[in-house]
Amino acid sequence: MRNQEERAARRAFWMQHLRECSKAGERLSSYSRRHELKVGEGYHWTRVLKREGLWPLQPVGVTSAQSMIVKGKPVPRFARVRIEPPRVSELLSPLKLQLLLSNGRRAELLLSDERQLPRVLSLLETPG
Repeated sequence: MRNQEERAARRAFWMQHLRECSKAGERLSSYSRRHELKVGEGYHWTRVLKREGLWPLQPVGVTSAQSMIVKGKPVPRFARVRIEPPRVSELLSPLKLQLLLSNGRRAELLLSDERQLPRVLSLLETPG
């Protein structure tokens, strides 16, 4: 019983701080350091509250663009690409894509038709 009470108290504590941080339009890391809170614990409670459906809340008068703690949509990632003109021999061959993923892995794709490219890009941009 005591653990549930302690957890409820921590939940309320972090909910209040996350609201204040969001209202201030501040990054959680900066806010936590300024208030002498553990940054990792703040991110932990953000995940817990999100999983429980309690976060993000939109305080009155705050637009979604002002909330910097949790965003509803995935942040777009950009990749460095090199575009080279095709060689004559490559004009008749399949489209070859070489990808360097953000986790350090590499992928090589051969597409038989360039019309497959939008579908491949759509799959790569899908989170999770």
